[in-house]
Amino acid sequence: MRGILLGLVLGCVPLLAWAQDSAPVASLDRSRVGVGETVTLNIEIGDQTTDSPDLSPLTPDFIVLGTSTNHTLSIIDGKRESKTILGIALRPRREGHLTVPALSIGGQRTQPASLDVVASSDTGTPAADRPVALEGTAEPRRAYVGQQIDYTLRLYFSVNLADGQLGDPTAEGAEVRRVGQDANYQTMRGGRRFNVVERHYAIFPQHAGTLEILPPAFQGTAVDPTDANSFFGAGQPVNAVAEKVRVDVRARPASATDGAWIPARDLKLTLDGLPANGKARVGQPLTLTMHLTATGMPFEALPALSLPKLDGADVYPDKAVTGGGLSGSWVTGRRQQGFAVVPTRAGTLHIPSTTLHWWNVVTDKPEVATVPARDIDVAEGGAAAPATTAGAVTLPSAASPKATTAAGVATSAVPDAGYPWRSLFVGALALWLLTLVAWFVVARKGGLRQAREAVPPADAPTRERPAHALFLKTVAGTDFAAMERSLLQWARTVRPPLRTLGELSAALREGAQTDAIAALQRARFAGGEAPGAILRDAFERGFDWSTPAASKNDGGLPPLYPR
Repeated sequence: MRGILLGLVLGCVPLLAWAQDSAPVASLDRSRVGVGETVTLNIEIGDQTTDSPDLSPLTPDFIVLGTSTNHTLSIIDGKRESKTILGIALRPRREGHLTVPALSIGGQRTQPASLDVVASSDTGTPAADRPVALEGTAEPRRAYVGQQIDYTLRLYFSVNLADGQLGDPTAEGAEVRRVGQDANYQTMRGGRRFNVVERHYAIFPQHAGTLEILPPAFQGTAVDPTDANSFFGAGQPVNAVAEKVRVDVRARPASATDGAWIPARDLKLTLDGLPANGKARVGQPLTLTMHLTATGMPFEALPALSLPKLDGADVYPDKAVTGGGLSGSWVTGRRQQGFAVVPTRAGTLHIPSTTLHWWNVVTDKPEVATVPARDIDVAEGGAAAPATTAGAVTLPSAASPKATTAAGVATSAVPDAGYPWRSLFVGALALWLLTLVAWFVVARKGGLRQAREAVPPADAPTRERPAHALFLKTVAGTDFAAMERSLLQWARTVRPPLRTLGELSAALREGAQTDAIAALQRARFAGGEAPGAILRDAFERGFDWSTPAASKNDGGLPPLYPR
């Protein structure tokens, strides 16, 4: 039986390794090319895959010009990650909408990719008699202030380049950013085949008016493979300069609403974290996260996200998380904001809708992104019942049955004046019974109080930030017991073993915080002044934990040179 199980386990190991090997990912360096131009199909595979893909499905619509392999290795947070990118240079056989079919490699298949092949003009730049040419284009040629302009720089060369320098464009009154990686392909111009290096820039104009984009110059060295002197650096210098590009920049339209100006190609606003059942409890925080994604806008230009003031809940915003990416050649800005929402009373908590006005530069019309309103049913929290004070009705009610019986016996004995010792005995017995009942009730109250102090309420916050906020809210009142409970609840989110104020005071550095705890104890048990302000000032920035003293090692080696 053990042999059978071992065989099954060993047989599953290759399957597990195959499952962990991620599927290959295929992508094109461009989604639109001209007839006669080349496009590169990049396939990202893992190091475990050593097989070559079957390229026969490409031959009906493409000519395979060649392949290349690029290996990369990175170490992130101590984890080694390696991958291999297989590049396949393709030339479309016809124009139209083509589909790069799925390819089989290492027992897995890639996903298909789409490509648009359009008829290319053979009369434009570069001229057929120039070995190197530089061309710059801008889209759109009419934009708004703050809108992204996609500036494309293309270097055409029909010679072998030994070296070359190509800088970045400049534009006065605008921010220029280089985006993405350079694309390399081939195209036909004037009956000649050119190699092309394509580079994209994101330009954000800051002022209305005419924006001039000055392209950089290219300087390089061309070599002739058939010339033996080329191996000794005897190449021919070549250079090229593109023409200026002018863009008409418009000011913010009068029809745009007041507030943040967001000229974007697309925008999405969402809110996550709302309870699926639409229910919550008093004191239990809800963690909501708002996401904003805009295409054609950098994350620095996106407005800060916020929730409106909520009636019946406190809102504590977290630190915002920002980042960016690319959607083709368009910059994509992202902003994420978290909120801790703590309901303060039972009933219906209404979260109103959140709206963000933005300008759609594709349709040239204003639009509104909206997070719809939501209602949450808030129930009472499961807080512990308040402790009863000494002298309340608990003691008489608990003792009333036995006390009544004793009183009845005493009453029946009173007329018997001939036997006073009976009255004394019955009275002593009644006092003894009352003493036992009183001791039982007091002991039980003490045990319940210790249990309530040892076990946090069910609705106690489990995260440090909401617990800290609840403590700051509690010290503004006059309930000293609630101050103690909220302080211990907050401390337990950081150090769960803490159970009493004495343990918390011993774990803190001597100073303002230990003095504040002593003031709280005096106010609660000795009738001292309300310590709310002292507690707030002492614990506003968190706990000041004491550093344990380094233990002395008395069992070390003797000194090297004893006296």
